[in-house]
Amino acid sequence: MIDTSFQVPLSKLERLARPLARDPDTGATQTVPDRGKALRFECGGAGLASSAADYLRFGQMLLNGGSLGETRVLGRKTVEMMRTNRLTSGIENRISAVDPLSDGYGFGLTVTVRERAGSLMGSTGDVYSNGAYGTHWWADPQEQLAVVFMAQTPGLQRRRYRQFVNALVYQAITD
Repeated sequence: MIDTSFQVPLSKLERLARPLARDPDTGATQTVPDRGKALRFECGGAGLASSAADYLRFGQMLLNGGSLGETRVLGRKTVEMMRTNRLTSGIENRISAVDPLSDGYGFGLTVTVRERAGSLMGSTGDVYSNGAYGTHWWADPQEQLAVVFMAQTPGLQRRRYRQFVNALVYQAITD
């Protein structure tokens, strides 16, 4: 993943997508952090920057059980842990309170994992992660499908785009 880091090199800043100046729904000013500067702390939930190609390679590696091409990146058991809900019965799952589109999902190791049908189309066992500013990727092992959606939509409209892209992808499956 050659284009994935917590600080975008100055030579690659021009490749970074920018949000619309104003939210089309509310008119509010939209901004994202300056990615050429070091973050206060490195957090994948609101700080990792990547390219669509890198994310797609990551999703494909998960679909392949931890391998990409001839290279083993993660152990098979690690991928199993990632794709298994880690929340025990004593932990309240509040993911849908934060993002209503996440109804039906729990938390695996570093990814969100589908436990049952919910708001988005997909299969039990699919995994995903959202970016803080509108990106979305998922991998569906049952469909052997990895999808990456890259956008800079820091407002609530990102949920609409995620649902729209999800529906378009699954409706395109014809077999």
